[in-house]
Amino acid sequence: MGSWIGDNKRVMQESIRPPMVSGLPLVGSLLPLLNNPHDFIQEAYHRYGPAFRFRAAHREYVVLAGVKANRFVSGEGKDLFGVDTFWGKAGEYMGCPHMMIAVDGDIHRYQRNAMMPLLSQTAFKNRIEDLAEPVELIIKEYRGVRSADIGAILRQLISNQIGFTLQGHMSSYRTVQQMIYYFGSVMNVYGLRKWPAAMLRTPRFQYAKYVTHQHVRKTLEIAEARTEDQKQDRPLYLDAMLPIMRAKPDWYCEGDIAVHALLPFVAALDTVASTMGFILYRLLTNPTLAEHIQKEVDLYFGNSLPSLKQLREMDDLNGLIKETMRIQPTGFGITRSAKTDFEFEGFKIRQGAEILVFTTADHRNPEYFHNPELFDIQRYRAPRNEHKQVAYAPFGKGPHSCLGASLSEIMMPLNLGLLLNKLVIKPASELSKVKLRFNPAPVLSDNFKVDLFPRK
Repeated sequence: MGSWIGDNKRVMQESIRPPMVSGLPLVGSLLPLLNNPHDFIQEAYHRYGPAFRFRAAHREYVVLAGVKANRFVSGEGKDLFGVDTFWGKAGEYMGCPHMMIAVDGDIHRYQRNAMMPLLSQTAFKNRIEDLAEPVELIIKEYRGVRSADIGAILRQLISNQIGFTLQGHMSSYRTVQQMIYYFGSVMNVYGLRKWPAAMLRTPRFQYAKYVTHQHVRKTLEIAEARTEDQKQDRPLYLDAMLPIMRAKPDWYCEGDIAVHALLPFVAALDTVASTMGFILYRLLTNPTLAEHIQKEVDLYFGNSLPSLKQLREMDDLNGLIKETMRIQPTGFGITRSAKTDFEFEGFKIRQGAEILVFTTADHRNPEYFHNPELFDIQRYRAPRNEHKQVAYAPFGKGPHSCLGASLSEIMMPLNLGLLLNKLVIKPASELSKVKLRFNPAPVLSDNFKVDLFPRK
């Protein structure tokens, strides 16, 4: 009798786990996941609901999806999720075990609270010219260039902008590429676990590691050499972060501190640049929309740089950005692990489970967005305000939501406005052949080429 009760209890515990997505023997759902992870998870959400599991080779993931998951991870369940499974070993390898994205609790909150005012829109209210200067330099450099790789140009633009505005110096794009490869490789080995550890011993990676360490050293030297007058005249990111972190030596080692010389260059580079690429592609394929946006851009950028207030007033351009992030979110989910057993929507999630919170699952749900397949930049004007709901989540949800969201909401309208005001951008490749790929965030393929002409 006792044995039967014990066996039955185990069966019941198993039966309330989230349903498993059907897949192939041995590899499970690996192939559709590699091909297009967003669409694979979206289709599974429609079929299985707000909680389900899938296998990819030897690993199992739990997906919590949609509005219910967004509310849970931001509210009653916010302390049930950890980041150490995804980021922990990566942080240890890079010598920064307590970098903000790799820890939870007080150590995370202390860094986050210090960084938030440095990356807020208020901090850049009187620094629009600083944000614009690197963009204008890129425009001058590439004006007149034909068959340009617009994706690479946008990544260079963002890296120069972040480097100059936050760290006080611009690195060459080749250096930034090496830093991206270094950081991305570590994530692919220890976070996503797509690559074997042997990749970190290859000459290419070792060179990227060397370049990254040189860049970090240079950035720290510049920060340490700054005088109090310089810090008062033009405050930079490390002016604030270095003393704040060194005030907690029991929490942060020198590697944790040094990583703040790297993160601004790589943390959101691909996502912001990719979103701008999606927007330019849409304008090139929709001349009516392009003409509409151009009129607003010329109105606000015609004679001088717009103020922060004016950037916020650009309803059409900001609507275009928000609608692009709804239809093509670059950060469509967040990776976490279960810190303890818990229940979600009647399903048991086991401690240690690898979790993907699919925050953008309801971006095309008619329950939250009227006629969701229609690309409509008017959604975000009052009284509709369709972005002011929990279903809209292009920057993630919960304690680790994107810290750079506020700054990106200045950078994107400013950057796009400058590009469209100063350049005529025409396709230099067959747009129908440009494809979406994942690296791991969604980006447009490298065959997206444009001609860049100065506007008269």
